[in-house]
Amino acid sequence: MTVERNIDGLRGNAQRKRQEAFEKVEQGIQKLIKEQRVINFNTVAKASGLSKAWLYKEPEIKARIEHLRENNSQTKEIPAKQRSSDASKDAIIKTLKERIKRVEAENRGLRDQHEAIYGRILQASEIEQRLERLEAENTRLKKELEECLSQPPKNSALEKSNVSAIRSVKNLNKGDDWL
Repeated sequence: MTVERNIDGLRGNAQRKRQEAFEKVEQGIQKLIKEQRVINFNTVAKASGLSKAWLYKEPEIKARIEHLRENNSQTKEIPAKQRSSDASKDAIIKTLKERIKRVEAENRGLRDQHEAIYGRILQASEIEQRLERLEAENTRLKKELEECLSQPPKNSALEKSNVSAIRSVKNLNKGDDWL
C-alpha cells in the first residue's frame, strides 16, 4: 500500500522562493548600475543577498551577469604609451629613495644647527643673568662707597694706625730709614 503524498504545496513554495530570488537579483543589478559599480558575481551576490553558487547555478542569471560584466567593464585598457615599464618604475623609485636620503640628511643638519643655537641661547641667558647680578652688586658697592665718603672720618685706633703707616711709607720714600 503506497500512500500518495501531496507535494503541490512544496512545489509552489519553491517556485515562489525562486521568483523572489530572481527579483532580488534584478534589484541588486539595478542598484549596481545606478551606482555605476562593477558588475560581477561577487558584487551581484552582495547586492542581492544571495550566494554566488546560486547565481552560477541558474543559467539565465549566469548569462546575464556575464553579459553585463563584459559590456559594462569599467577597467579600460591603458594605451601602451601610457603604461609604465618596470625599468621606469624602478628609476622613479630609485630617484625618490635618493631624494628621501637627501631630505633626511638635510633634516639631521638642521637639527644639529638647532641644538647649537639653542645651546648658545641658554649660554647667553646665563651670561645675562650673571651680568644682572654683577650690575646689582656694583650698584650696591657704589652706594656703600658714597656713604663712606659722605661721612666725616672718625678718629679710631685703626685710622691712627693707617695714618702712622702712611707717614712711615712717606719717610721710607724720603730715604731716612733705608740703610
